[in-house]
Amino acid sequence: MLIKIQIITGAMSILLLYFTFEMIRKEKIREEYSILWLFTGVATLLFCLFPDFFLAKFLVRITGLFYLSAVVVIVFCFLLLIVLHFSVVISQLTDKNKEIAQRFAILELEFREWKEKNGPG
Repeated sequence: MLIKIQIITGAMSILLLYFTFEMIRKEKIREEYSILWLFTGVATLLFCLFPDFFLAKFLVRITGLFYLSAVVVIVFCFLLLIVLHFSVVISQLTDKNKEIAQRFAILELEFREWKEKNGPG
C-alpha cells in the first residue's frame, strides 16, 4: 500500500473516531447508532496500521480473496449495510413523527370542541 494513502486513511479514521466520540459526548448521536461508526473507524485504523497483515493473511484466510479490489467491494458492501440500517431507522422515526402529529391534531380538535362546549371560562 502506498504510504500516502496509508497516512491519509489513518488520519481520516482518527478524525472519524474523534468526531464520533465528540458527538456522543455532546449527545448529538445515540450510543446505539454510534457503535457502527466506532467499529468502522477502528477497523479502518487497524487496516491502515497493519495493511500487510490484513491483506496477506487475515482477509485471505477469511474470504479467500487475494485482490485489493475484492476487499474494496467488501468494504463498500459494509458501508451500504450501514446506510441501509440508518435508512430503516429514519423511516421508523418518520412514521412515529407522523403518528404523533396526527394524535396531537386530534387532541387539539377535541380540546377546541370541549372549550367551545363548556365556554371560555
